[in-house]
Amino acid sequence: MRTAIVHDYLSQRGGAERVVLALSRLFPDAPVYTSFYVPEMTYPEFERLDVRTSSLQGSVRPDRFRRAVLRFPAAFEGLDLSGFDQVVVSSSAFAHHVRHPRKLVYCYTPPRFLYDAAAYLGGPLRGAVARPLLAPLRRRDRRAAATAVRYAAISEQTARRVREVYGREAPVIYPPLWTAHLPAEPLPPPACPRALVIARLLPYKRVDVAVRACARAGIGLTVVGEGPEWARLAKLAGEGATFLGRVDDACMHELFASHSVVLAPGIEDFGYGPLEANFAGRPVVAVAAGGALETVQRGVNGELVEGWDVDRWAAAIREVLTRTWSPGALRRTTTRFQAEVFERQLLEWVAHAPAAGG
Repeated sequence: MRTAIVHDYLSQRGGAERVVLALSRLFPDAPVYTSFYVPEMTYPEFERLDVRTSSLQGSVRPDRFRRAVLRFPAAFEGLDLSGFDQVVVSSSAFAHHVRHPRKLVYCYTPPRFLYDAAAYLGGPLRGAVARPLLAPLRRRDRRAAATAVRYAAISEQTARRVREVYGREAPVIYPPLWTAHLPAEPLPPPACPRALVIARLLPYKRVDVAVRACARAGIGLTVVGEGPEWARLAKLAGEGATFLGRVDDACMHELFASHSVVLAPGIEDFGYGPLEANFAGRPVVAVAAGGALETVQRGVNGELVEGWDVDRWAAAIREVLTRTWSPGALRRTTTRFQAEVFERQLLEWVAHAPAAGG
């Protein structure tokens, strides 16, 4: 069966892009369609694939692509996929707007800026202003979702949102844990305690909570990631935190080796950070919401904190650092997220999808 893979955009290194690479291994002859592609900003493995771009290629700035949101639906609708028997879509934005009679959508979340504008834009006032302006785009988005023959979700959190927003049932298929950039063996803890955050610097990631909590706990913090919140967070942190920006996979081994705990204060649809930390032999402190409820167990592989009270976060960080954790036991908690599990479930989901138009 001739298959095409469609993804929102290829301009960053994140969990969704790793899923696309996993899909390309399952469907090795499938080209990857996307809105725009910046090879130097995403994983080098894409250079070996047949990547095909939309009319947006070269016309949007990668660092300001969110300003072009009104152009994305038409760009995907304009892709000619008529030569394929089925299309597997990887999306948290507009890739599901492609037109094909057998369209299967693997969903990370319905677009946050459409359905959770307050969190995405950094406050209820901004969200209230944006909400009526986005209403036509939400209607168009729901129409696009209705044309898929099947949906799947990366987590129970996402499955609930797909049900609420699109009225679609979506089985949960956890994304595969990518381990090539992680230590071959679980690492012993470093002598000097230090916390690590790996996140895009967007308001809903709540990196500000990690910055304040580490300062209050007297613990050094390293932040890996880029985004529009950089300047504000760096000013907030002062000299108490180090901001590394984007780092390549080769650096991750050393980062996990030199840090004692990984913090995940943002509500994630799934969240690779806690899994990568546990695989490397590190405990996690995460917000008790979203995907972390499916990956983090109190006292087993980390701690969960209700809300974003800085004192609670500081206390949780101190508590985790006073405990003795078995790196091997932490790694074993990631077994159910292995690539083999994802591959089997994904292929079954595709095979049992209704026929086109069914």
